[in-house]
Amino acid sequence: MPKVLLVDDEPNIRWTTAELLKREGFETLAAEDFDSALALARINDFDAALVDIILPRLSGIELLKEFAKRDSYTPVVMMTGEPSLTDLPEIVRAGAYDFLAKPLVKEVLIQTVTNAVENKRLVDEKRRLEMEVKRHTEQLETMVAERTRELADAHSFLNTVLDSSMEYAIIATDLAGRVILFNRGAELLFGFQPGEILGKSAAELSGDGDGNGGDESVLLALCRKACATGRLQSEAPLGRSGGNRFIASIAANPLREADGRALGYLFIVNDVTARKLAESEMREMQARLAHNEKIAALGRVAAQVAHEVKNPLTGLRLFALHLKAKVTGKLAAQETTLLDKIIDGVDHLSSTVERVLDFARPISLARRWSDLNLIVAGAAQVLEPQIAASGIQAEIRLSEPRGGMAGLFDEVSLRSAFINLMLNAVEAMPGGGRITVVTEKRESAFHVTISDTGRGMSAEDLKHVFEPFRSTKGSGLGLGMSYAKKIIDEHGGRIVVTGGHGVTVEIALPGEDQEVGAAK
Repeated sequence: MPKVLLVDDEPNIRWTTAELLKREGFETLAAEDFDSALALARINDFDAALVDIILPRLSGIELLKEFAKRDSYTPVVMMTGEPSLTDLPEIVRAGAYDFLAKPLVKEVLIQTVTNAVENKRLVDEKRRLEMEVKRHTEQLETMVAERTRELADAHSFLNTVLDSSMEYAIIATDLAGRVILFNRGAELLFGFQPGEILGKSAAELSGDGDGNGGDESVLLALCRKACATGRLQSEAPLGRSGGNRFIASIAANPLREADGRALGYLFIVNDVTARKLAESEMREMQARLAHNEKIAALGRVAAQVAHEVKNPLTGLRLFALHLKAKVTGKLAAQETTLLDKIIDGVDHLSSTVERVLDFARPISLARRWSDLNLIVAGAAQVLEPQIAASGIQAEIRLSEPRGGMAGLFDEVSLRSAFINLMLNAVEAMPGGGRITVVTEKRESAFHVTISDTGRGMSAEDLKHVFEPFRSTKGSGLGLGMSYAKKIIDEHGGRIVVTGGHGVTVEIALPGEDQEVGAAK
């Protein structure tokens, strides 16, 4: 049954029009103003809408514009009892399907709504067909691309063999695995001259380059597989002259006579070490991006919940203080203490809400020239009483002289991050232990290492260590590690956590001559 939205501020018109449409087989939902209509539109998919131009607060034209923003198409028929030519251009620009003047004529109304519903069906069908065509087109393009790639590979292989390409190493062996062809590209890739390798086993190219034969299972095993499959594409570590290793992409093909008799094997080898490294870095970046998006979404939800809780808490505190002032001196001290406990509980909740809001707020760094040693020392000084009370031995090693760890840092946020990390270490050693904090400069990057001898972390906990609201402690919000990572990331640094017997947190921050994000 087609569903129609009817929007009119006149109750009689709404009732009469809805009854007419219902008798003609339309399911009609009515609204009296912009807000109620929009609320219905959010939870229903309408096949058409009848909207009065003149509505309380916001006009029907504004509602028409809201419908135009939606992903799904809904034909909107505008109605008015006071036609105005000045409204027509705006109505047309907003995408109205049709226009009806009041009083409505039953036959015209039914026909217009029927046409609008049919238009909706045709538009939806058109979109469906367009998506189907797009999907088939993409499939065809993929098939063409795959076939083109296969043809390009074959063409590249032929040109490489004929032109002795220096980009690819072309190696041919006999049936015994002895090298019989070693092109210029192979010379450059492996570091051997043809005279050094021709006639010798191809295992020399998969070994350590010392002439001991290496591991035959790499290239020669590919030979056997290539004979079974006709061609084999694989990746394996190979060796250069001098013992250096690299990751090679290897295409192995059996060489045969026209009558099918086996002659040997042909290999096309390419160094993909840099590509593998780039792929690894790309996966890491994608993982970080996905994590950041997840954190951002969680932060937005947390901020909304915290905001909704904050105002009632403020009111509860004021009411409790007012009540305390009223009953002080009139009730026993023991009963007045109950109000103090209520106020303390509200203050604790307010503090928790504020921490959630702090986590959700975007970080705006105020960088200035600061010494990282002083920031770390300041964080450790804040925790000195707690460290001493827990029976923990603390070792702070600031390896560089004063000013040797200077850079552009947000001193306040970094100190807060280090306090969180050190506090985690302290709380992981309730029975005492040792916390070690080390700063050092390596290759123009500043490194801070915080380690403890506490209970450590499982592999599963390490996997989710930076997820907010996830804590291995019995209490706490689980925001410390998330907040610290957020601060380090904003500084262009990296943070890595390892665990086992105790936990070690390693932080790298860009030095004064590095670009943001370059710390390794």
